[in-house]
Amino acid sequence: MKRGAILAVAALLSAAQGGDVAVDSARFTDGLAAYRSGEHERALEVFSALLGRSERGPAAEVRLNAALSALQLLRSRDAEEFVAPLVDDERWAADAAFVLALAARQHGERAVVAAKLPDAEPMAWVMASRALQRSELQFREAVRLRPEWGAAVRDLERTLLRRREVEAEREAAAPKEAKQEEAPEPQLEVSKPDAPPEVVVPEIAQAELSAEELAQLQRRVLAQQRDKVRGRQRRSAQDRTPGRRDW
Repeated sequence: MKRGAILAVAALLSAAQGGDVAVDSARFTDGLAAYRSGEHERALEVFSALLGRSERGPAAEVRLNAALSALQLLRSRDAEEFVAPLVDDERWAADAAFVLALAARQHGERAVVAAKLPDAEPMAWVMASRALQRSELQFREAVRLRPEWGAAVRDLERTLLRRREVEAEREAAAPKEAKQEEAPEPQLEVSKPDAPPEVVVPEIAQAELSAEELAQLQRRVLAQQRDKVRGRQRRSAQDRTPGRRDW
């Protein structure tokens, strides 16, 4: 747990030494001593044992310190269960919100680690973001209920910063999607006059003509030329006929 969280835990532990612990005070003190010495497993065992020994039900201080011990062991779910009954308790609601915020942050950090594994689940980054968001909301609730609680304010600021860092990591880790090719803009069809039909020129055999065929072709061309000359002469004679005027 980070230093800010440890400071807040110490504040809760100090508050728990008040006179409202309806259990074996000696055992409770042993649990606090174990916690402060870093023996979190032993502290959790002591507080868990005390949870069932109060005739009036487990005291809030025992629940909170059991939850803090569980958090030191990264048992986030257990911590949430320990403080769940305190959420609606006006006196302890701020402390419960603070513990829930720490638990949510642990969930988020575990999800970040899972998201960075080679075979990471696709939803790991989403789970990390959501958990850190829950942490932020719970810290905000703790600050709202107890505005003078400096540790809660500092941890809220840290969580906001951590959320931004995780979002940046998530974006950097996202697979680069192939850029989709931009579809060409639709071209407006401009009506054009109908093009003349394509003239298909048949292939002509390239065989050479014989001398006789060449002579026949020449005679045919000369005959066609003579016919054209005679036609022009007849039209010219008609135009000179008397009585015909050329208007």
